[in-house]
Amino acid sequence: MTRPNLIKIGIIVAPHGIRGEVKLRSLADPPEAIFSCGELSDAGKKRRFRLAHKGISGQVFIAAIEGITERNAAELLKGTELFAAAARLPERKPNQWYYRELTGIEARLADGKPYGKITQVYNFGAGDIVEIELESGKMEMLPFKAPFVGEVRAEEGYVVVFPPDYEEEKE
Repeated sequence: MTRPNLIKIGIIVAPHGIRGEVKLRSLADPPEAIFSCGELSDAGKKRRFRLAHKGISGQVFIAAIEGITERNAAELLKGTELFAAAARLPERKPNQWYYRELTGIEARLADGKPYGKITQVYNFGAGDIVEIELESGKMEMLPFKAPFVGEVRAEEGYVVVFPPDYEEEKE
């Protein structure tokens, strides 16, 4: 499987102050690496963003965006997802993957049988969760950690999963 061209690396969560600065949630590891990725874009590559680190507020960065100089313009960017070219991202550590590398690959059982396809990866604050569209068409979410996920072979297009045994409800 080829490495995706664009990787989501941050989200503009709110304006900050009156001079056009924004609050920015970084998805990079380490988080400050978002400022060393060069020019960022939105998902469609329609808008370009050059960031300058201005500070930290709680768990978000304060950033200036080139060309944005007043609060109203910053307010319009709220919710904008920021993407970096994959080639500009820091090398990932062993056993670490970008969400886009996992999305769309096959989920297999330990015996190699197809289980479904990973449609999305989420993180609501307590760790990564993979959403899998099962062979039956139903959706299932599993924590992206042992004992639910085993071997990850993103380059080969699959992940080994160990779904919990569900007991059917008796009527």
